[in-house]
Amino acid sequence: AAAAAPAAPLKTRSIVTPLASPDDLVRTRSVVVPWLMATLVVLMIVGTWFGTPMLVQAFSAPRNAALAVAALEKPTATFTPSPTNTPLPTSTPLPTSTPLPTETFTPVPTETPLPTSTPLPTNTPAPIALPAGVGADEHWIDVDLTNQLTRAYVGHELVRTFVVSTGTWQTPTVTGVYRVYVKYRYADMSGPGYYLANVPYVMYFYQGYGIHGTYWHNNFGTPMSHGCVNMTIDDAGWMFDFAVVGTVVNVHY
Repeated sequence: AAAAAPAAPLKTRSIVTPLASPDDLVRTRSVVVPWLMATLVVLMIVGTWFGTPMLVQAFSAPRNAALAVAALEKPTATFTPSPTNTPLPTSTPLPTSTPLPTETFTPVPTETPLPTSTPLPTNTPAPIALPAGVGADEHWIDVDLTNQLTRAYVGHELVRTFVVSTGTWQTPTVTGVYRVYVKYRYADMSGPGYYLANVPYVMYFYQGYGIHGTYWHNNFGTPMSHGCVNMTIDDAGWMFDFAVVGTVVNVHY
């Protein structure tokens, strides 16, 4: 038979006698707790004072980093300042060019048909019979009292016509066929109520009746004289050279 196992030794509890009394423990705790609390408060104040920026930086650092990365990845619009408009220099106006003359179109004249009959000029009488004693090539003078005209003829050919002034109804010009009997470059003329000095180009054809220049009026075409045939000075000068002593003067209405 198996031998019996030895019995396990019994554990015994030893009673430790405390070194300090309960009063001592209570007194020690009452002193340590206030100092411990004061130390914690100081540490909290110091930590708060120095730790707040660090905490803010710690918490904000990831956000700032993310924003920086986002700013790098997102293209920003580059502000390009618009150029300031620089005023252009005032241009000096070019001289106005003188337009070249345009070519004037000259129309080609159309052929004018010849009239079938040429009308006689105004106040041009039909060919008249020669006064008695006038040759075919002889100079002679015709005085038309009705129309206040004097004409110069060579035979049947009319040379020139003049507007004149003859005698009024109170002092009419004589009618008939006469001949120039005297010529004066200048002569004084007088009569009832008048005196005229240096009358130019005088040609008497009957008594005191004559053809001459006139400087005292310009109302030719109207009876104005005391019986003479008044002409402008230029016209009287031409007639003075046309006629000679003996030239026929035919006066009529």
